[in-house]
Amino acid sequence: MKLRVGEFQVKDVVFGEETSFHDGILTVNEQEAIAALNPDGKLKDVKLHVARPGESVRILPINAIAAPRARADGRATFPGYTGKMASCGEGDLYALEGMAVISVGTHGGWMEGMLDMSGPAADLTEFAHTINLCFTAANVDPSEDDNSQKTNWDYRLGCCLLAEYVAKTVIHQEPDLWREYELTDTTGMGLPRVVMVLEMSTFYENSVGYDDVFYGVDVRCIVPTFVHPNELLDGALCSSSLVCAGVHSYTYNYQKSLVLKKLYEKHGKTLDFVGVILTNIGPNIDNKVRAAIRVATMAQMLKCDGAVYCQLGSGTSDVDFQKTIVALEERGIKCVGINPEFPGRDGTTSLKTALDPRLDAVVSTGSACEVIELPAMERVIGDLQSIPRDKWPGCWADDPIYGPSLRADGTLIVDTDHIVASTESTGWAHKTCQYF
Repeated sequence: MKLRVGEFQVKDVVFGEETSFHDGILTVNEQEAIAALNPDGKLKDVKLHVARPGESVRILPINAIAAPRARADGRATFPGYTGKMASCGEGDLYALEGMAVISVGTHGGWMEGMLDMSGPAADLTEFAHTINLCFTAANVDPSEDDNSQKTNWDYRLGCCLLAEYVAKTVIHQEPDLWREYELTDTTGMGLPRVVMVLEMSTFYENSVGYDDVFYGVDVRCIVPTFVHPNELLDGALCSSSLVCAGVHSYTYNYQKSLVLKKLYEKHGKTLDFVGVILTNIGPNIDNKVRAAIRVATMAQMLKCDGAVYCQLGSGTSDVDFQKTIVALEERGIKCVGINPEFPGRDGTTSLKTALDPRLDAVVSTGSACEVIELPAMERVIGDLQSIPRDKWPGCWADDPIYGPSLRADGTLIVDTDHIVASTESTGWAHKTCQYF
């Protein structure tokens, strides 16, 4: 399988009469774009916005992020999700680089987060350095609906539909450059065989609608599955509404995983990259043990010498992280784990369950509990009042030590877990993992 990605560097995004791309400028027709992202009219009061690096802009509550991609052959960018089911991972894919598409609601919940385009929070996330085409819409108040996260399906799908819509502007143009991804034959080179293990967002036994989707299908009951890395680069996996913003791997992070790309870069040189095993966060101990067994068995059958395990989140997923790495090590497969830290706001409480001595090679993406003070911003995309009003991780209505997260002058004090993808594990955490 060979995937060619044609990259077009975006210099700016503006609104105009016709959606088009010329000389690095993406022009978007607002009415057409809104119709494309909201075909069933389920999202209400939809508006488009642009946020650029360095601007005094705060975006919240964010619930989905995707990279603009499109195909000339008619296949959906996100097969089974934004269009008909089809194979992916080969052929030509057209990509708008230097930008992201972001969906924003009015209410914050379990996985929503925030993004500042300038100031100290901008140092913590990739998305402060991309030109962001955002859409806002009114979502369900989580205090009135326990299943409010399920309504984020429309935001998540809308985000991917908008990303696909704007990327279609370039499918008949010549890109700035082509990048090729192919697992070439390394037979006889004697290189160590390495697999990437990617933990997906799944948790509750009855959580359909909350989880990651693979080829458009909820992965709640998935058994660990071996996939070609090109399938991830080509939109087969889209993100969920479950995991907290700071540790969340958004669809964009799956599409452009730096860990995956680094393994590809080393393929045929210092290692033999065999592919990706998708695993999940088990809802109970039997599911966690079963997943660990299946991952280790597949890696052994693939004759792997090593593995890189990218954890999603913390807490219950720490058990999956530990048990899977131990299962790999027991079969002689050396494993490096990548995960965030949750030491508590005062730095004295460790919530990690990874106590087995065989977990001796772990890369930290940084603390998700670090308290950070942020200046007021001149413009807000979304709803700033969601911080004191709604129950979402990383911020609070009031605290005996820090006071309210949102102060009267518009300044904030929050956990870094509030900042989107600030400690995620596919390579985009600016603290450590991008240098993997």
